Amino acid sequence: MKKIVLLSSLVALLFSSCSSDDSPSHEDTSNVLLQKTITYGLDGSYETLYKYDGKKLLEARSSKENKKFSYQGENISKISWYDNPDTDNTLSQYVDFEYTADGKLKKFNQHSSYPLAVDFTYAGRDTVNFVAVAARSAYNFTGYFLVKDNEITEYVYLNGGTPRPSVRYQYDNKNHPLKNVTGYNKLSLFHYFYNSAHFNGFTTNIGSSKNCISNSLIANPNVVEIMNTYEYNDKGFPKTINKDSNTAADHLFY
Repeated sequence: MKKIVLLSSLVALLFSSCSSDDSPSHEDTSNVLLQKTITYGLDGSYETLYKYDGKKLLEARSSKENKKFSYQGENISKISWYDNPDTDNTLSQYVDFEYTADGKLKKFNQHSSYPLAVDFTYAGRDTVNFVAVAARSAYNFTGYFLVKDNEITEYVYLNGGTPRPSVRYQYDNKNHPLKNVTGYNKLSLFHYFYNSAHFNGFTTNIGSSKNCISNSLIANPNVVEIMNTYEYNDKGFPKTINKDSNTAADHLFY
């Protein structure tokens, strides 16, 4: 991820992402579901279409790849990635999930060329410890998350291999595009390790019910690793993400 030095422009960008319509709408938005995204990047643009069964997300398909979602009850049990969906539709990887008795994410296993297994333990209301084992790289690393209202507020790396530095997250008070998808908000910890929902610009939005505005290094808060800017529709959902980015931008339709 790009590291951006925090200058006075940060303040302006944060305010632009939280414009005058920042107050949450009192309108019922519980049935709003993302139907399509158009992603613009350096190599052109492409559409991703979303297919549902009620509020359960079945697939997110573009010309680049197709993600299929499997459920057990109200929990997402598996996500599978298929390359070249318009031709050979080859399974490239999949991730399966285990949950605690009260419905929290307990463990996920990524089955791919770079296998990864992560176990979570819950220490009190706001702290989640983890142990990650990256089989092919032959190292383990540990750390913890601070979580508030089901959003990651801090990631702290403790020891092991060479994961990214410890970071602190900020969010808006709007609606995440996938907020109403059944089981999606239980995977916020997984989204940190693997930005599972979409491509490019959208992958930086790791929020569960809100949208990630930025994250900064805890050791050096003057360094911002990610900054996102949003335009919202009248229901408080993003209609564009990073529209003026020179690498990737998303337009969203509900």
